[in-house]
Amino acid sequence: MAVPLGRLRLDVGRLIMVPAFAGAIAADVMSLDHGSHSGAAGVLRSVGTVLAVAFYVLAISCYLRRRPAIATSSSVTAHAAAVTSTWLPFALPLLPGSPPGPDRQALADALLTCGMAWAVWSLRYLDRNVSVLAQARDVVDQGPYRWVRHPLYSGEMVSSLGLAIAVNSYWALALWVAMCGLQVYRAVQEEQVLLRALPAYRDYRNRTAALLPGVF
Repeated sequence: MAVPLGRLRLDVGRLIMVPAFAGAIAADVMSLDHGSHSGAAGVLRSVGTVLAVAFYVLAISCYLRRRPAIATSSSVTAHAAAVTSTWLPFALPLLPGSPPGPDRQALADALLTCGMAWAVWSLRYLDRNVSVLAQARDVVDQGPYRWVRHPLYSGEMVSSLGLAIAVNSYWALALWVAMCGLQVYRAVQEEQVLLRALPAYRDYRNRTAALLPGVF
């Protein structure tokens, strides 16, 4: 039986992202084993870490099963923004900062947990359409995609804000603002690809918000 040409293409994104997510899982599992997670604050932090692990496991599953793209952006800046905004949150804990204090740490943990829960829910419905680069596969309008077109980016912004607050420095806040700007630019570039490749996307775009329900 002949193998479709699309299945013969090397999926470079899969080759890069699957090992990267596996490494992130290992790091989070180690933090659960060696971190201090006592009390209500510790439980919340552990829940956030477990959600992060769930996100990476689900991401690996989505990448392994994802379908070939029918269109990909040719913009170098769009690719650069997508890759940078994806990995920038991992740089936040590496920045110098001061201890945030119990109240600020609780806020950081709450934001991280809520953002990761929203991101896991979003990825569950994005499923085989997942991609870091601006690509078109299918119109997803279920789950959180009923209300916003880029819920995964929204979840990443919220969880990254939690990381920035935990670092407790102006550098972390500046990096988070830069990441949000890149995510917005990334979403705009992605929509151009989707509008050109998927006729049904225009109607979907006209009836949903971009990043926050009821906003823009």
